Amino acid sequence: MINLPKKPPPSLMVFLGIPAAFLFSYFCFSKVGFNLSDFRENLQNRYIVTDPLFNPKWSWAIENASEAIIETIQIAILASIVGCFIALPLSFYASQTTNQNKISFFLYKSFLNLVRTIPDLFWAMMFTVAVGLGPFAGVLALVMFSLAIMGKLLSETIDSIDPGPLEAAKSSGASHNQSVFTSALPQVLPNFTAYFLYIFELCIRASVILGLVGAGGVGRIIETQRIFLRFDRISPIIVLILVVVILIEQFSVWLRRRIL
Repeated sequence: MINLPKKPPPSLMVFLGIPAAFLFSYFCFSKVGFNLSDFRENLQNRYIVTDPLFNPKWSWAIENASEAIIETIQIAILASIVGCFIALPLSFYASQTTNQNKISFFLYKSFLNLVRTIPDLFWAMMFTVAVGLGPFAGVLALVMFSLAIMGKLLSETIDSIDPGPLEAAKSSGASHNQSVFTSALPQVLPNFTAYFLYIFELCIRASVILGLVGAGGVGRIIETQRIFLRFDRISPIIVLILVVVILIEQFSVWLRRRIL
């Protein structure tokens, strides 16, 4: 009989893990220059933010931010549609299940990894320089953002599909593209729909952030008011965005239940 090494008891792992986590946290705090006395001293400045933040100017926000919120939704809709549908064919080329050519698979997979590595804020800054400030730069940045997420999720989903229908279609005389279209695509369409709705929700949140660097949307107004410390105008805008996100999320849940 082979004697397997015994695992340490859970109590010992906890006893050793807590001090190790504490020491590692202390090391990280020291490397980032965290100082508790400076933190307490600077914490007094919170009243600059909290006092106006809890005294919202609703009339100003509704009058000045409504069109920007609509623009944010439009940016998210257009970017998620374009990005996800560009990622749909790329995902099949980035999966070994549907792309047997190793060189082609490596190139498409590397492209999706490269796009996913670059943050959405960098895309926004790059496109604002290339095409100018405004919502068009935000759309282009979020197209890359949507493409990266959909390419990652869908290509991994394609890797796990049942290869039987694909092989059966090929054995019946269908070409590779015909086999993929008739056998692999129907298997991943429900996942594609669910991923699309999820990415649309992410684009709503991301488009707010992209507006901070001049890529259009309501983030542009938030950044302008932040510069002048008008947090009494920012807080109602945040509440309006929260309401929009919740409504869109509930609509996505309802639509997923109806479709899937």
